[in-house]
Parts: sequence; structure tokens; C-alpha cells
Amino acid sequence: MRIPVACNLDDQAAVTQLEEWRAFLAGPTVTRQRVSPTELALRLAEGPAQLEKVVRLAQREKACCPFFDFTLRIGAEALILTISVPEEAAMLLDQFAAPQRELS
Repeated sequence: MRIPVACNLDDQAAVTQLEEWRAFLAGPTVTRQRVSPTELALRLAEGPAQLEKVVRLAQREKACCPFFDFTLRIGAEALILTISVPEEAAMLLDQFAAPQRELS
């Protein structure tokens, strides 16, 4: 069964949530890599506050946009959050923010 590409937030709530993502992604400890047109990897500096924030953001995003998938890898040096969407939603990953630095 395919999950429809739809958000259940009203326009204002969607803008607010997108602004929260952009503020988080603008932090100095976040780098990103576009793994594919439908996948974005975020490298987060380790730290419980950042982990808690990104988990809450991802949970809220999944609740309103169930077609998003989030995978968290925990490494010794960093956390990697991978965000995946279906092909028809690939342009939504562009809205998260323009890449600042590439993952190595």
C-alpha cells in the first residue's frame, strides 16, 4: 500500500514547522548530503540536546506527513539522520534548506 503524498497541517502550521526545520538545519553542527533525489542525510554533532530536538522534529513531521521516512544512525563521532521520501515528493527535500557543507 502506497502512502499518499499529503500533509495534514494547515498552511500556517506547515510554514511554522518548516521554519523550525530550517532553524535547526542552520545550526553550525549540521551538515547535509543529498544522497539521491529522494534521500537527504544530515550529519549532526553528537549531543543529547541536538538528538532530542531532531527526534521531536522528525516525529512531528512523520505525524503530519506520513510519506516521510526517517532513519537515525548513531556513530562514535556523529549522528546521521537520513530523510527519505517517495519520488513524487523529492522536491520537498529541497525546502528543508540549501546545502551548506557536504558530508565527507
